[in-house]
Amino acid sequence: MKIRTATLEDRSVLDDVISRSYGDLFRGWYDEKLLSVALPLMSKANPKLLESGTYYVAEEQGRVIAAGGWTGYAPSDLSSVVGVGHIRHFATDPDHLRKGAARKIMTHSMEAARQAGIRRLECVSSLPAETFYSAVGFLVDRRDMVAFTEEVSIPAVFMSRELEV
Repeated sequence: MKIRTATLEDRSVLDDVISRSYGDLFRGWYDEKLLSVALPLMSKANPKLLESGTYYVAEEQGRVIAAGGWTGYAPSDLSSVVGVGHIRHFATDPDHLRKGAARKIMTHSMEAARQAGIRRLECVSSLPAETFYSAVGFLVDRRDMVAFTEEVSIPAVFMSRELEV
């Protein structure tokens, strides 16, 4: 398995991986009617994130099987606080779950963030991803709703973890 920095050329492949990942994992956690409206809004690769240099893909035999990364700015309002980073848009192809790809990207992301002077990472987790983030050291700060539009919001878990200096 190889970890590399994502590029804009990965966009269509990532759209597919993210869409399939979220479509599979969110079923049973969120209402089907809500998913029919929310999934199209949240399961596309963000071009700004792909250009950030801090978003990564895991490849196995040349095929993208997972993605995720971090930024120094918040996803909701693009604000930044010195020393605080934000985990962004992790997803794993459903055929490759629990094989270490997301953990490998997270380890890579945490090390890159630490080298960039980040001391605290925050993330907005979906309900099914809370277990993954907890397993890599994130703690729950609060549970709240995340709005995608004025009409579409989903329950989420706001989490954070400190990075060793």
